[in-house]
Amino acid sequence: GEIIWAAEGKKQSVIRTDELNILGRHNYENAMAAAGMALEFGVPLEKIQETLRTFQAVEHRIEYVTEKRGVRFYNDSKGTNPDAAIKGIQAMNRPTLLIGGGYDKQSEYDEWIDSFDGKVKKLVLIGQTREKIAKTAREHGFYDYEFADSLEDAVRICYDNAAEGDAVLLSPACASWGMFPNYEVRGKMFKDLVYALKE
Repeated sequence: GEIIWAAEGKKQSVIRTDELNILGRHNYENAMAAAGMALEFGVPLEKIQETLRTFQAVEHRIEYVTEKRGVRFYNDSKGTNPDAAIKGIQAMNRPTLLIGGGYDKQSEYDEWIDSFDGKVKKLVLIGQTREKIAKTAREHGFYDYEFADSLEDAVRICYDNAAEGDAVLLSPACASWGMFPNYEVRGKMFKDLVYALKE
């Protein structure tokens, strides 16, 4: 994809989306809006491109963590409900191993499972909701899931099953309570566990 600015009958390429450190249509739309405003106020294109290339995602919101053995890791711990977690899945542009589950807020997971749409190759489930989510996955014809006893186990399972070119995404569709005090602690632990993985 590409962000193009069109004004007064002229089109101008701003930046290719693969040059950005952010993923997801919603983030591309935000970048497009920011670039458009900057161009309208006379900011040089080169400065806009530099800013867009170096901008990092907000912590815990489809945040790129690192790459190991050709596998990219993303922290979307803020995906604390199915609707928010769907955005994380939609943003992925690689086959994805997904870590989901947590505290049961009585959510329904049908739309979340449906959003996998061939992108999610494995689902690793943690927390109180893991059986409920697994049942929903089976009802929707998704059988490649595994249970983990902890976030550490989930990260290890994903890493062991990932191939070069894959992504591992923490986007749990559930609250963190019961296992973590909040989503920030969960996200930080995920990042620490990822950084500790041996290549």
